[in-house]
Amino acid sequence: MRNVKNMLVSGLIGIGIGMVWVAADLFLSLNGKDVVAMKMSVLYFLFWLVTSFVIGIFFYFASLIFNKDSWSLRKQIIINFFICLSAWLLFNLTINNFNFSWHLFGAVIVDFIIMYAIAYGIYFWHLWHDVREINKKLKQNTR
Repeated sequence: MRNVKNMLVSGLIGIGIGMVWVAADLFLSLNGKDVVAMKMSVLYFLFWLVTSFVIGIFFYFASLIFNKDSWSLRKQIIINFFICLSAWLLFNLTINNFNFSWHLFGAVIVDFIIMYAIAYGIYFWHLWHDVREINKKLKQNTR
């Protein structure tokens, strides 16, 4: 049951990051137009809502690599990064009908690095916060 909860939380975090991403994309595409005139189709919104949720769940499954205790943290991060990058490139190629261009490739990699830094930055911040709380409780118990 805990894994289902964690998977749903990761999906919701994916939605949060994805919707911020879509909003930023929409604002950048305004080109000086009025914000009130900005429009988004319901189908586009629902596609990115579901896709963001699935990407969040994928990040959860990809993070299971961090349970491999025999590997160093550096090795876990590198392997996780390239697994996620491969999936992200495949996803972007799929939604672009497998039309490859170097511009698209560069943009996808930059987008992924930003997304990865946000997702795992939040994850490691949360982990750091949990460790701090545990240490605080341990100090209280030793007094």
